[in-house]
Amino acid sequence: MNIENVPPTYGGSDGGSVGPSGTTGAITKVVTRRRTHRRQWRIFECIAMLILDGWLIYTAFQMAYILRDALDSQNSYLSALLKNVRNNLLDNDPGSYRLAPVESFLLLEISIVVGLLLIFMFRGLYSLRLTGTWFRQVKIIASSATIGLCFLIAYYFAFQPLGTSRLLFLFVWIVSILVLSLGRLLVSGGMSLLYRMGLGETRLLVVGSGRLGKMVLQHIAANPNLGYSIVGFLHDLSDNATGDFGRFKMLGTIDDMAMVIRTMQIDEVIIALPSDMHQHVIKTVKLCERLGTSFKLIPDLYGMSLSRIDMESIEGIPLIGIRPLSLNTFQRIVTRLVDIIGAALALLIGSPIWLALALIIKCTSEGPVIYKQTRVGLNGEHFQMYKFRSMYKDADQRLAQLLARNEAQGPLFKMKDDPRVTPIGKLLRQTSLDEVPQLFNVLKGEMSLVGPRPPLPREVAQYEEWQKGRLAIKPGMTGLWQVRGRSNLSFDEGVLLDLYYIENWSMRLYFQILLSTIPAVLLRRGAY
Repeated sequence: MNIENVPPTYGGSDGGSVGPSGTTGAITKVVTRRRTHRRQWRIFECIAMLILDGWLIYTAFQMAYILRDALDSQNSYLSALLKNVRNNLLDNDPGSYRLAPVESFLLLEISIVVGLLLIFMFRGLYSLRLTGTWFRQVKIIASSATIGLCFLIAYYFAFQPLGTSRLLFLFVWIVSILVLSLGRLLVSGGMSLLYRMGLGETRLLVVGSGRLGKMVLQHIAANPNLGYSIVGFLHDLSDNATGDFGRFKMLGTIDDMAMVIRTMQIDEVIIALPSDMHQHVIKTVKLCERLGTSFKLIPDLYGMSLSRIDMESIEGIPLIGIRPLSLNTFQRIVTRLVDIIGAALALLIGSPIWLALALIIKCTSEGPVIYKQTRVGLNGEHFQMYKFRSMYKDADQRLAQLLARNEAQGPLFKMKDDPRVTPIGKLLRQTSLDEVPQLFNVLKGEMSLVGPRPPLPREVAQYEEWQKGRLAIKPGMTGLWQVRGRSNLSFDEGVLLDLYYIENWSMRLYFQILLSTIPAVLLRRGAY
């Protein structure tokens, strides 16, 4: 095992082991206390959100009333329009209509607050995590508010209270959705900030070391705002490879699960075992239940993307479907337009700087200013990629002499102090300015602004089958691999980040990576 400073335990893997001097008893007390604190925090979180939502609904009603009352202003264009509508369409509304004072709506207001909170509870809003589920929360809020509006309409037509406006109900519906959604967004942002500071995180263990387990590790690590702290993973014994996976620590095998959960104070377990280990899955689930540890089970759908799984049920029978690939024709057209406009503007606006760099490169070392290299692009097609030359002109011939000093894992070759790099080339690499000529590749349609970095043909020849998935999209000048750490990440971690981008593509993620590239370049994370 790879666990340091773990107290000695004796016995089987069923969680019933004891130490020579009551060690396990002490560990059990710590784990129990931690779980108690987490349950108490969860209760506090639900109560706090109930109070916050109640106050927001009350505020939304007050704002809706102010908006509705403003329509009765004598000099308001909307007031005149509303009067016209009443006269022409609503014969039962008196011309001298006046909205009742807000105090007269107190009972209705309390009913709306309590009613919406009850609907939220029945719809499962308070069982969702506060981070990483904002769109799901908004969906529940909007649908619940719509249900509430239906009740309000039924109430109005049944009782027709004097001084009540149907337009007020419409405003309450719209403003409630907006205010509650904004409130949830602010809470999610605040919780994300606390998680990034290391406060209130969920200690997570992943059971599985295959592609599925590694994909889960990378997906979670790519979203630190979810509040998970990955303690490590357990090897599933499905292959001979043992050891850490990049920054993720291997804490043992699935046979060590009970001891790892206790000694590492695991809050939640994600089971990501291959489909041919279903017996181990059942055993692992039962062990988690016996230890009182919450767990999530991820099915191995023959290597399909996790983000494309679509779940539904018919009469209680669970059905699993696969959604089509996220990047459709329309999205490709939009991305291509953004690529062309962005590349053209960058070349035009920065042209004085690029010309100055070209002149410096030409004057400081022999060789061409632009270095051309064959790379592999979309669907394995080869193309000539352009870069500002950052090495001496005989760099390719000297590569064979340096292979033994390779500092990178997998098929990549990386050296922090590569002797082939020129003095100006080192600065270009650290600032990523050597990649500016690739904007011409973007204009030619061979690359995109965002995507996996284009590999060399010799690197692709060493790819495992699952790693070839990164060739399913145009290569890019920047990507998740670059903004998450570049050379600081292992090759497998980088490939999984590329696959995450491909399988979860969206314009939002596209622009998020573009914006994240700026601080990544300025801070020079993993650049050498």
